[in-house]
Amino acid sequence: MLLPSLVLALVSASPVAPTVPTASVPKPASKDGSVDGIALPLLSFNSDFGVGYGVVGGMYIYGDGRQPYQHGLGAQVFFTSRGVQNHYLRYDGPRLLGPLRVEGRFEYKREFQSPFYGAGNRSASEFTGNVKDAWYNYDKGSPGAWLRLRGKPWGEDHPFQAYAGYSWRYTRVSPYEASMLAEMQPLGIEGGSTGQILLGALWDTRDNESDPSTGGAEELALRISGHTTGSRYRYAGVTLSERRYFRLGSRFIFAQRVSLDMLFGDVPFFEWSTTGGVNFTEGVGGMSSVRGIERNRFVGNIKVFSNTELRFHALDLRILGQPMKLGMAAFLDLGRVWHPGVTDGAWHEWHPGAGAGLRVTRRAAVIRVDYALSTETGGQRFYMNYGHMF
Repeated sequence: MLLPSLVLALVSASPVAPTVPTASVPKPASKDGSVDGIALPLLSFNSDFGVGYGVVGGMYIYGDGRQPYQHGLGAQVFFTSRGVQNHYLRYDGPRLLGPLRVEGRFEYKREFQSPFYGAGNRSASEFTGNVKDAWYNYDKGSPGAWLRLRGKPWGEDHPFQAYAGYSWRYTRVSPYEASMLAEMQPLGIEGGSTGQILLGALWDTRDNESDPSTGGAEELALRISGHTTGSRYRYAGVTLSERRYFRLGSRFIFAQRVSLDMLFGDVPFFEWSTTGGVNFTEGVGGMSSVRGIERNRFVGNIKVFSNTELRFHALDLRILGQPMKLGMAAFLDLGRVWHPGVTDGAWHEWHPGAGAGLRVTRRAAVIRVDYALSTETGGQRFYMNYGHMF
């Protein structure tokens, strides 16, 4: 019974996309006065992290007629064969403060080989594709936590929602002696804390949050860091994101995402790859931005990427007695960055990735397997993870 159990549980703990919102977790039916709990093994693979393994657990506490539950608790312990660790504890109270949803998370991340190729759209032109080369890596540890309040001021059926929150992270940076990071010494080489105020608004008309076929989601997000927020660095970020879904007949869905992220101020180098918003993405390069390119291969103060997918519902089937959908997807990803003080090339110099993959879906849980090709050095990459890319 391992496969259906994994399909149901793993979407609640995307091991390499740690800020996937709790709203994407399959919701159990309300059972006043009762408790549900489960712990299951984790297994994943992609070309950037290697084989991932660990344990994820969750508990739902019901009561007071609150939907879908009164309290949700979760925990994960996760390691990969390339020295990545991602452990967390999370909390979700859908209606803890009246109409407000309260979400919180404490996490610890560790990367013995965190990538660094410099900044800009033409960074590390001499790179030959060896992601294990110490010249392009450094040792990073980063405990952190965040708390977010999310609500729908005009009612549960209205598409508008807003959120506010606070995040804090301490980043320890240990450059290897013979590395690009040790040679360049960018702002942030000393590490330190980054406290952020988080603000955002969404207009969400999707028919299904975890496996949409129509509608869309537009988001505007702001993050602010300064001495008063507990940050060593003073900077701000703005993220604009558009996701659209169109049903083409009974079995095809056309999906499109465009994201723009802009950073201003004294930005530490380890923030160049991050974006804001409810969903976590990083890049350009990697399974959450441009597939087929090494993770965080191109980073900078301004990042933009486009993801286009044609999803095909091939057939319905039963695996070990569980109803599931088998699908396929073809995709094209494009990304570009701009950064002050470096040569970024002409406006049309975008980094592409294209490929195809399989999708296995049961209710809100999606297993995603993608194979991607790129014109960049390295050329091809493989990913297996949980949940749609967008």
